[in-house]
Parts: sequence; structure tokens; C-alpha cells
Amino acid sequence: MKNGTVAVGILFFVLAFFMVSIILPEEKAEAVDMDRSLATWLWDTRQIETKPNEILQFLEEKKVTDVYLQINRSVPHSSYHTFIENASMKRINVHALDGAPNWATSKGEIYQDRLFTWLEDYQMNATVAQQFKGVHLDIEPYLHSGWTNNYQRTVAFYQDRLSDGKARTVHLGLVFGVDTPFWFDEQSYNNRYGIGNLSEWVIQKADVTTLMAYRDRADGGNGIIALVGTEMTFAERNGKKVSIAVETGQTAEASYLSFYEDGSTIMDQELLKVSTAYGTSPAMSGYGIHYIDSWMALKP
Repeated sequence: MKNGTVAVGILFFVLAFFMVSIILPEEKAEAVDMDRSLATWLWDTRQIETKPNEILQFLEEKKVTDVYLQINRSVPHSSYHTFIENASMKRINVHALDGAPNWATSKGEIYQDRLFTWLEDYQMNATVAQQFKGVHLDIEPYLHSGWTNNYQRTVAFYQDRLSDGKARTVHLGLVFGVDTPFWFDEQSYNNRYGIGNLSEWVIQKADVTTLMAYRDRADGGNGIIALVGTEMTFAERNGKKVSIAVETGQTAEASYLSFYEDGSTIMDQELLKVSTAYGTSPAMSGYGIHYIDSWMALKP
């Protein structure tokens, strides 16, 4: 009887060890996925008044963690209060989104000041659950004529905006995020900020840099994995975070820029490949899906 008890005990121990060796990797993999952010852009601010429940339900179903909400000063604070509070209840962080190519000009300081003046007033008059959790700038200076006509001056204005934006965001105790194209790693600067690579400069300045890696395939020389490789190295070297973003909207440009024609299943498959390539990198923050309207309309 005693020997039988010992045998049962040994068998139980062996089985337990075997089960742990199988289960733990799966739990660890799930935990890694849960650690990654999933963000999207909400450009049409009026939708937080016209269809807030539909938007929040979609965000919850897709397990979105962060929403970049375009600031529209004509929308009353009360509408932001309600939407952000309901998003907070679902553990969704809302970031104040703004920016335009003309911010990278001599008048850019005026445009950006309007955002932060509004935001400072808003935060002061909102409860913790109603407050924004971050600032997200989408300036895209390369769309302004100055990018071609006076590159170094335009880049310096752009750097002014990010430097000021970071300082004012820190003052508010918020996360500072910036959108950049993947090809910024091919751009340099030589101005009052010194000499260097523009992509690395932005990554150093931002808390999280969102790389607009608008391609519909992960692999290949023109795929997402290859196109963001340099930025991942920059972020790792500087102890910073990057988020990899893809497009879902219809575009008049090359079809390979968006998942509009491919659908959500293929998009998920391609992002899984990106996760396999960079999922263990300490610089990998997560993913961004541009943008909520086209994502909601994306075919399966």
C-alpha cells in the first residue's frame, strides 16, 4: 500500500511537471500579446456625439487600448467628458490628436499653442476618468511646400514643434506620441538642433513613435518588417518605444499601401508575421490601425 502511494505521488509529480511545461509557454505568449498596445485614429470628432456606443463597442471587440481623438474645439467639453469616461471604463486610453503640415512653419507655434491652451483648460476641468492620457501629434511636414523649397528650415520648425510639444506634454503628465513615415530614416538634419538622422531624433524626443508603415505585406524588401528595421534599431539603442501602423482606407495610390482590398483576416495574418519578427524587442510598443472608420468598414 505504501509503495502504491509513492508510485501515485511520483506519477502525479511527473504529470504536473509535464502539464506546466506545456501550459506555461502558452500563458507567457498570451501575456506578451496583452502587453502590446493596439491603437486607432478617430478623425471625425463629432462621432463621439453621433455614435459613441457603436464606436466604443467596436473598440472593445477589437481589444483596442488607445484612441487618438482629433481635437475639435467646437465640440463641447461635456461630449469629451462622457466619451472619455466611458472609454476609461473599458480600459481604453484616449489621446488628444492634432497637427497639420503648416505647423512646420514660422506660424506653427500659434497653431500648436491653440491645442495646448485648449488641452490645459480641458484637463483642469475634467475628472481623472474624463482626462486625456496622452498627446499625439500628426504634423507631416513633408506635405508642406517648404519641405521642397527650404528643407532645413522646415525641418527645424518641425523640430521646434516636437520639442515644445514634448515639454508641454510632460508638464501635463501625459504620454507624448508622434506619427512619422517609415522613410524618415533616410532624412537628415543640419540646423540649430545639430546634425543627425531625423528619424532617430524624433524617436529620441517622443515617448512612443508611430511608424506609418503603410504596406499590405509583412515580408519582402518592400514589406513592413524590412521597412521599419532601422527605426527598431534606433528605438532599442535609445531605450524608446515604437508602434507599427498600417492603413485600411481606400487609396488612389498603389494598392499595396492599404489592406482595403485584402480585408481584416489577411491584415491580422500579416501583423502576426510582424509580431514574430519584432515581438520580443524591448522597443516594440504595439500596433496602430489607420483609421477607425475604414477599419470598421473593412471586409472580413
